Amino acid sequence: MKKIIAIISLVFNGFIFGQVTSSPVPPPIEKEHKNVQADVNKVYEQPDEMPYFPEGILAFRTKFQNAIILDSFQSENGDSTLKGFISFVIERDGSMTDVKVTGSNEKFNAEVKKAVRSIKEKWNPGKIKGENVRTRYRIPLTMKIG
Repeated sequence: MKKIIAIISLVFNGFIFGQVTSSPVPPPIEKEHKNVQADVNKVYEQPDEMPYFPEGILAFRTKFQNAIILDSFQSENGDSTLKGFISFVIERDGSMTDVKVTGSNEKFNAEVKKAVRSIKEKWNPGKIKGENVRTRYRIPLTMKIG
């Protein structure tokens, strides 16, 4: 009799705790500008199509490396590596504006900013719904000195 009760308990528990509940699939995440007309003055972080340098990002980095002068720089902590981020806005016409550089060495930041501004070639701008928009672009920077 104990065996029958044990088997019935196991089967009954299997039905109660073995239920499958189906939860609805969450809706897909929509971009902030899905149903909105593109604002020509707003700087977008994630447009439908990101801006790109005509010859590719490696060509931009090469032009940057050729423009920067690193002869007199040293890292403030004695390390031979300088790090930071370059941030700029690609305008609707493809030009670069609002160049900002973050890093621990102010002289290095100023030289990086000067080198980026010296690159006059225009980018292909970012797009939302096929319309050119202003887009913020960020590039990590690590340079070894010496």
